[in-house]
Amino acid sequence: MREVVELLASQRTLDAATMEQLLERAAHDTNTLQHLRQTAVRTAQEQFGRGVYIRGLIELSSHCCRDCLYCGLRRSNHTAERYRLSQEEVLACCEEGHRLGFHTFVLQGGEDGYFTDERMVEIISSIKKCHN
Repeated sequence: MREVVELLASQRTLDAATMEQLLERAAHDTNTLQHLRQTAVRTAQEQFGRGVYIRGLIELSSHCCRDCLYCGLRRSNHTAERYRLSQEEVLACCEEGHRLGFHTFVLQGGEDGYFTDERMVEIISSIKKCHN
């Protein structure tokens, strides 16, 4: 199975039957599991290095035009508390986040038509201008 693990590491994929065999073997063989874990760590370090990057998460809006059953923000959830941050509120969040040590931010929210491409460009440009 060592060869299969190395094949997975080099090709980043296996056919379904081989993957199933590898996982079944790893579930019962500590040597295979250990090699799989070590290879995963090595691959992750090659791809991303050893740094840990924490990003500030800013939830822009709880409004959403979609009705995905798994999501609490879905359109038909009438008990969800709805809000929408203004550009000034987003910038204040970034300012506080920057003060706390965050240097990158993730902007997320429901699929809210209010946040057009133009509006998002304006918000992101303002964030970059204040924190670059």
